[in-house]
Amino acid sequence: MIRLTLDDATRDELQALRRSGLPAKARDRIEMAALADAGWSAPRIAQHLGYHPQTIRDFLRAFLAQGAAALYPYRSGPAPDAERRDRVTAALRESLGRRRTWTSGQLGRALSERGIELGDRQVRRHLKRMGARYRRTGRTPRHKQDPAQAERAKRVLANLKARAAAGLLKLYYLDECGFAPALPTGSGWTLAGERKPVEYEAPRGRRVNALAAYRPYDRSPRLDVFTAERTWTAYDPLGFLGALPWSKVPRVVVLDNAALHTGKVIGVARARLARRGIYLYFLPPYSPELDEIEPVFRQVKYHEMPTRSYTTRLDPREAVEGAFADYGQRLPRKCPERLRPAA
Repeated sequence: MIRLTLDDATRDELQALRRSGLPAKARDRIEMAALADAGWSAPRIAQHLGYHPQTIRDFLRAFLAQGAAALYPYRSGPAPDAERRDRVTAALRESLGRRRTWTSGQLGRALSERGIELGDRQVRRHLKRMGARYRRTGRTPRHKQDPAQAERAKRVLANLKARAAAGLLKLYYLDECGFAPALPTGSGWTLAGERKPVEYEAPRGRRVNALAAYRPYDRSPRLDVFTAERTWTAYDPLGFLGALPWSKVPRVVVLDNAALHTGKVIGVARARLARRGIYLYFLPPYSPELDEIEPVFRQVKYHEMPTRSYTTRLDPREAVEGAFADYGQRLPRKCPERLRPAA
């Protein structure tokens, strides 16, 4: 009979390992060592865990010789070719960095041109090990963006956010968003083998447009929304600006460069708005990432409206207004980067 006696330090180490994400076989081996330490014989441990007694004896001998290293399953076959793996990883990174899309088959053919022969399944295995994922493409206008203007806007906005968090002004983001009766396809949990259909509904004058002002950098974050089933004119955002809540401190409104915002109507009214304490700040062209109301629109359109298709004229507007109202009650207060405590 093989006797195994553990000291207190080894018992504590094995107990800690049992709570970690080890493979099932390694957890069984920890149990074998613990039961042997408790005085169980190899046949009794084998009967309890469902192994052959000789398997238990082989492990106990290995544990006496190697210690905790014997817990981990032995990998048969040759050692991994680290040099080849590094070559594959470097080649995949270089290919994925190009401005094009790839399937695993296309990547396999690109590797073959470099003298690396891999099947589609092997390519996917390497991609998963690298942390790569098969994801939708995303549109971006940044190639048209002026980097100097965008950098300057970031500095201006950082100052405005800090002043808003300190209560020296009210900072709003104002923009418009449209909602069709059949919303864009998104993602959601389904049972295996099923897919949620979204019945298509032609707009036919049933499109709902929302005009919203978002105030995130404040003790009480706020989201004001006005909806209509018509096309906006420049007088709509102008009237919306005039209806912003009164404040003792200046109100700064961030806008993009849509024609609705930069036209003559808004331009003529800027002086009148300034006399009322409302000042406009226009983002540089092609800079949607600087407009903090865009994530709000995305949250409402893709997550707050679980019913994705509407057949009547009234339902879409009620759904849009309800989604904005529900999300407006859960708005988190944002803190500017420069005011966040160091980690």
